[in-house]
Amino acid sequence: MDILNFNYSQFESLLFIFSRVAAIILFAPILGSAQVPAKLKVGLALVFSVMIFPMIPIESLPEPRGLFDLAVHIATDVAIGLAIAFAVRLIFTAVQLAGTIVDFQMGFGMVNVIDPQTQTQVSITAQFQNIIAVLIFLSSDAHHFIIGAIVQSFDLINPAQVDFSNVTPGIILRYFSSMFVIAIKIAAPIMAILFFLSVGLGLVARTVPQMNVFIVGFPLQIGVGLMMVALAMPFFSLVLQNQIAEIPARLAVLMRSF
Repeated sequence: MDILNFNYSQFESLLFIFSRVAAIILFAPILGSAQVPAKLKVGLALVFSVMIFPMIPIESLPEPRGLFDLAVHIATDVAIGLAIAFAVRLIFTAVQLAGTIVDFQMGFGMVNVIDPQTQTQVSITAQFQNIIAVLIFLSSDAHHFIIGAIVQSFDLINPAQVDFSNVTPGIILRYFSSMFVIAIKIAAPIMAILFFLSVGLGLVARTVPQMNVFIVGFPLQIGVGLMMVALAMPFFSLVLQNQIAEIPARLAVLMRSF
């Protein structure tokens, strides 16, 4: 009977670990892409759970007393995993938002393609910058930050002791608002050039009314915009690398807030 109780307790602990790990993997960037088969995601989550199970101290896992407590703790673990994945995914959302702003100014606002990661329609520049962001993310070993956050979360967060106070929503809101700041930083050089180009075309339209500015301005904005996207790539890479380097600190602050 003691053996049965011990095995059942271990199964509950593994279930808690699997719930949090699965939530992170299913919604994290790249791993949570729609292109990755669901069976592979679940299998990867199970493998990670089994691997880190011996590394997690018993006191970091709750002791449920009944089916209701078990369901509450699992739901809490899923919420924790979603919050961690959300904090990392915001970087890619900022990149897509920056590309959408640039395309809107270039005149590509209506030209959308399907993003294979999210299965949603995004602009052309947003898709291009998102692909570059994925390559920078992988080359910076940022996916190791996600794996490290999985293990660290069990050292910092016990589902039975989670307190959803005002601190955690405030931190998530701050990270969400910083997404717009990052998007403006990425798009700022291109936005500035296109703005001055629009001002110049407006002055030309006023001084030389015989010229059809719309016919001249449309291809000119596209050409200058694409050229600036290429020239701004080093700045884009620098901003993205700085944001990726801040991922461990942001995740640590978020996890301590729980």
